[in-house]
Amino acid sequence: MRITVRELYHDTYYFFSKQIKMIIFISISVTFLNIFLEMLFQPDMHISSIIENNHFINANSLLELINNMNIYEKHQLLKYSIVKIMIFLASKTILTSSIITLILFLSNMIKDSIISLIYSFLSFLPSLFMLNFLTVIIIQLGLMLFVVPGVLLSIILPLSPIILSFKHGGLISSIRTSMYLSWKHIKIIGPGVLFWIFGKFFITILFLSYMHVMNKNIILFMLNISINIIFSILIIYLFRFYMIFIRS
Repeated sequence: MRITVRELYHDTYYFFSKQIKMIIFISISVTFLNIFLEMLFQPDMHISSIIENNHFINANSLLELINNMNIYEKHQLLKYSIVKIMIFLASKTILTSSIITLILFLSNMIKDSIISLIYSFLSFLPSLFMLNFLTVIIIQLGLMLFVVPGVLLSIILPLSPIILSFKHGGLISSIRTSMYLSWKHIKIIGPGVLFWIFGKFFITILFLSYMHVMNKNIILFMLNISINIIFSILIIYLFRFYMIFIRS
């Protein structure tokens, strides 16, 4: 069965329009969770003042800023960076797992009961968290070493959570299969991922442009919800692709 971008776009739009209330609810819930975790693990007051005052942006270089810190400040900055990464991974994992579980439930791939739905959601979280951790490291290394390979990795790795949800292999196997399938069908996967990347960039610029006229916390709250919705659309698009692929 031949897979086309047009068909995937139509299927994604249809599913999103039918489940838009649930997707918005999930996006808002994940945003609230992210805010709660941010409040729970607030950094040292001095580190907070550095971040708030945009010292990272105004410094000649990040290395220069770190070199001017004492041991305690470096330790607090490292701890804050690790916490931020963990919060990001936790939010991304819960959002991805929620959308995938929703699709599986509506596609009758999960038995029609709340218990089975909750079990499927919770059992998927640990492995998905580890998968997200691995893919984020791989993508960031690609971006640090060479920008183009980093962007390419961003395109060929997002299919791995979908593959993992079907239990077609472990973490490494899901990553390898994602890279193989995405590269083979890059003309189909690419537009979806690029939509996510450019959509996130455009919305971020749009919301930040209103930072001086609206409350910063409200802007960031709305920005996070919008980004979560766009990411949900990407998950739906990739899930539909894989469903068609394994049935063809």
